[in-house]
Amino acid sequence: MNETGNARTIAFYGCARSVALVVASVVPFFTGSTEWLEAIAWIMILVQAGDAVIGTTIDDRMKTFGPACASLANLLALLWLIQSVQ
Repeated sequence: MNETGNARTIAFYGCARSVALVVASVVPFFTGSTEWLEAIAWIMILVQAGDAVIGTTIDDRMKTFGPACASLANLLALLWLIQSVQ
């Protein structure tokens, strides 16, 4: 497979994971499950932190600080959620 084919395959895998996360993220709105919402929040925090690491690796400030800030904001929101549920 050529380089374009490899990039396309990687893009398909990324898209499939993104769609799965979107579907999983909608579940708490229909079920009211706080535990499910917490699990999805942790997953998104990890995904965004991973994106920030990738941004650092490719030396792109926007792809580093954007996801890092989103990850931090989601972590703060998750901690607020956990505190309010207890």
